[in-house]
Amino acid sequence: MFILHNVFTKHQTSYKARPKGEGLTPYQGKKRCFGEYKCPKCKRKWMSGNSWANMGQECMKCHINVYPQKQRPLEKPDGLDVSDQNKEHPQHLCEKCKVLGYYCRRVQ
Repeated sequence: MFILHNVFTKHQTSYKARPKGEGLTPYQGKKRCFGEYKCPKCKRKWMSGNSWANMGQECMKCHINVYPQKQRPLEKPDGLDVSDQNKEHPQHLCEKCKVLGYYCRRVQ
């Protein structure tokens, strides 16, 4: 069985089939991306500019780890990160932050 995943390039996003079980998330790159999440238990939805390959975020209601349904590159016109730097990132809910032991956005 094959599932679709995003392959990020500098200027576009494309979809490619990959063998099931190859990764836990659609995106398999090394950089941070934008992710869309939906908790399978309570159906709560959220989006995050701190989404990573094979890493989930904990649902605030159910306290279960949720992997993103969709991922895409961050929009960076002229190489600038335009995501809201003032918006708080709940590190206690982020699997990447927990694994690193510090704020995941510090990873370049």
